[in-house]
Amino acid sequence: MGKDYYKILGVDRKATGEEIKKAYRKLALKWHPDRNPDNKEEAEQKFKEIGEAYSVLSDEKKRKNYDQFGEDGIKGPSGFSNASGNGAHFTFTNAEDIFKSFFGNDNPFADMMGGMGNGMNSNMASGNMSSSSFSFPFGDMMGGMGGMGNMHNMGNMGGNAGFSSQPRKGALVKHNLYCSLEELYHGTTKKMRITRKRLNADGRTTRDDTKTIEINVKQGWKAGTKITYPNEGDEKPGIMPGDIQFIITEKNHARFKRKGNDLVYRQTVSLKQALIGFTVTIDTLDNRRLRIPINKVVSPTYTHKVPNEGMPISKNLPQRGNLLIEFDIVFPQRLSENQKQTISQCLED
Repeated sequence: MGKDYYKILGVDRKATGEEIKKAYRKLALKWHPDRNPDNKEEAEQKFKEIGEAYSVLSDEKKRKNYDQFGEDGIKGPSGFSNASGNGAHFTFTNAEDIFKSFFGNDNPFADMMGGMGNGMNSNMASGNMSSSSFSFPFGDMMGGMGGMGNMHNMGNMGGNAGFSSQPRKGALVKHNLYCSLEELYHGTTKKMRITRKRLNADGRTTRDDTKTIEINVKQGWKAGTKITYPNEGDEKPGIMPGDIQFIITEKNHARFKRKGNDLVYRQTVSLKQALIGFTVTIDTLDNRRLRIPINKVVSPTYTHKVPNEGMPISKNLPQRGNLLIEFDIVFPQRLSENQKQTISQCLED
């Protein structure tokens, strides 16, 4: 059978394309001659074998012929023609070209070392904000670099290999955007200052770049709403900037609690008020004063609903949710005999 390409890459014969790609990436980085200056001859041989194995196993037609006829089914007696007699011809992609298709340049080790220690820092502030740092260990960078190149159609009937190389995208940076209930009621514009790394003209060193982003907070937005700004994260050699995402976070309010599109207001009442009625006075989020008569007997579980006095419904403006009034009834700690008799006369058993 000749060379065992599965053994060379250390994968099972039923390995998926993604497993083969991961195995190649790991071994190619380990045995690249530039990374083995003290053992260059052996590294060059292994690097070539790894590339050859990947060139076969990553291509559906080559792999099928290899599985059926072995190495002769790929190279044939001349080293190039298929020995199965079906007239198919294959050529092998240069090992260094395969490597470049993954990592996008001749010497990725220099780029990766140049980017070490910078981390991914996106410092966002409204006035002064603390920085959020993201750093990637060297091993993680190596393992994740497979996303830099999309392999396709490596070998075909004409013996040509085509590659599409695209840098990996950086990590998503998330930050909470705190908003008061009033801001979410009316809508507002928030200005956030971000500081990110940008590559200099040499493509290797970076500089700090500060930018102010205006975020238009819409009426009725809820906690958890996400606003994403593409490619505003740090730049690194060989890596596209990640996105920055702001997540609406609702501040606690002194009077109201939000429940979906509704506003909940809690009112403390005496037992007398709960029994005979009263009027609730509420200052709204848009500075109006509501006087709401409560003419029903209020039980501990009763909720009074005032339609269209809740939060704006962002997807269906100008509609609003409801204002829900809940009650805390304060019972007297003691009753005199006369009070008991009076209550007994007024209330039925």
